Amino acid sequence: MSFEPKNHAFAVTYPEILTEPEAADFLRIGLTKLREMRREKLVPHNPKKPIRYLKSSLLEWMKEQEVPVKKSAPKPEPKRSTTYKTNTDKSALRKGILG
Repeated sequence: MSFEPKNHAFAVTYPEILTEPEAADFLRIGLTKLREMRREKLVPHNPKKPIRYLKSSLLEWMKEQEVPVKKSAPKPEPKRSTTYKTNTDKSALRKGILG
């Protein structure tokens, strides 16, 4: 007799439920940080013991936290100083300096 799983006509799909350590790994943050965020009610969770997190809720929450990309404006060209104008006439320079 071989063991073969029975194929049922109905299939129940459950949302992926995560424990606190699994949720911290999923979010790639420390467990302490996740607990701190949960206590401050910053992250979606099921408050009953044991604490559980829905993966879909965490993904949606992450999308809400996302900062939109800022389009970079072209950098303005640096302005040249207009306070000191150079004079290429050497005789005029000599007259101004010497006399």
